[in-house]
Amino acid sequence: MARAASMMSGGLVKSPVPKPCLIRIAMIAKRSSMIRRFAKYLVSVTMALFIAAGVTAQEVVELSFAWTEDGVDSAVMRDLLDRFEAENVDIRIRLDVRAESAIQERIASGQAPDMARLSDVAAARGAYLDLRALLDDPAMLEDNFHPAIFDALRGGSDDEGLYGFADQLSVTAPYINISAFEGAGVALPSDVMEEPSLDDWLVALDEVAGATGIPYLLSVDNRDHRLLGPAMRMGAVFLDDDGNLNLPDDEGLRSFLELLKGLLDEGSVPEDTLLGAGRSEGYFARGDALMYICASGKAESVAQQIGDGFDWVIAPNPHGAAGNTGFASLSAVVAFASTEHPQAAARVIEYMLQPEVYAEYAARTLTVPAHLSVIEAGVAYDIDDETVDAALKAFARGVPDLQDQAILFDIHPLASAYYEASNASLQAYFAGDLTLDGAMGALRASLDEAEDMSG
Repeated sequence: MARAASMMSGGLVKSPVPKPCLIRIAMIAKRSSMIRRFAKYLVSVTMALFIAAGVTAQEVVELSFAWTEDGVDSAVMRDLLDRFEAENVDIRIRLDVRAESAIQERIASGQAPDMARLSDVAAARGAYLDLRALLDDPAMLEDNFHPAIFDALRGGSDDEGLYGFADQLSVTAPYINISAFEGAGVALPSDVMEEPSLDDWLVALDEVAGATGIPYLLSVDNRDHRLLGPAMRMGAVFLDDDGNLNLPDDEGLRSFLELLKGLLDEGSVPEDTLLGAGRSEGYFARGDALMYICASGKAESVAQQIGDGFDWVIAPNPHGAAGNTGFASLSAVVAFASTEHPQAAARVIEYMLQPEVYAEYAARTLTVPAHLSVIEAGVAYDIDDETVDAALKAFARGVPDLQDQAILFDIHPLASAYYEASNASLQAYFAGDLTLDGAMGALRASLDEAEDMSG
């Protein structure tokens, strides 16, 4: 009967599948789907492992980057390098913060790092890696920095290598008490003249001093490089075509020193600043000097001391017979020819040269950029003090006006000897113990002795 019931018109009709069987079939199907998904997962994991193995097979390059510290810049650089590493998984950079002397000793011993940030860039000339053939776009480097910066890293006049770049500059220019000018109703010469000279400035300063009772027209220390920028503007030439340091016996240097001595004798300059016992910064910050000649690195200190005492600005350097150069010192990022990973080092440097990366470094470290495209675009400094922000931007605008010697002097092997000898000899001149000829003769003898000792 059952069989008969299942027959209809001679055709076989399938009997319903028992429910337990259906459940079992569904479970088997589900398990198969899970197995297929797991298999796909295993394939993806395996592929990832193969990729990782490929990177390992190529070896992740680790670069040693020796860094001489100047404030908080190593922390900023570490952050920027972390971003580079995130986008370049085949390169890792060990930032090793050390004293400059320790880095130079390591280089001299033949154990140079892959890369370094140095201030005494002349000491390791000849050891640097030429990046010209390694960079994807050498013009990004060559077109964006003052030519003298490259010369500072080169081994001679016939060397055309590209060995690195200046990560920052310290440049000189005049700090001006603008509140005193406004109170006296006197315009800044740089606002009303196209190329005001130091004489033009002195006339205006004298007028302001007369109206306000401020005792000193300007303050400048007889220390280190402070007097070199004005002398260079007036035509002094300290470095010859071969880069040798010579004491110029010309009207440029003599004119400035005689002018300064005249201001000292008439009481327009604080005596102790030129005799080696005082600090010009204090005279300006207290409102006792209208102009203060110094470098960009003092901007934050000056702002902190002045507070709300008065408004101040950075003016362009006065014009002289040889232009309106300031004086500069630099630090530079380089790679070394001894590195086993020249292409990786070049990739790091090319990253650091990108205007947005370079500008962020300058903004966060509150330093003057040397990168000309960054200077042109302007840096949005990471500081709430609008006066310091404006000051740093004003210093940067003076970078293209720098003479070659204004950049190269400070890294010359005899620069330190010059600073020490000139400060002593000129102190005697300003004190009246030596004539200008006597001071120049003593300075020249000290330089000759230093050169003989250097071999």
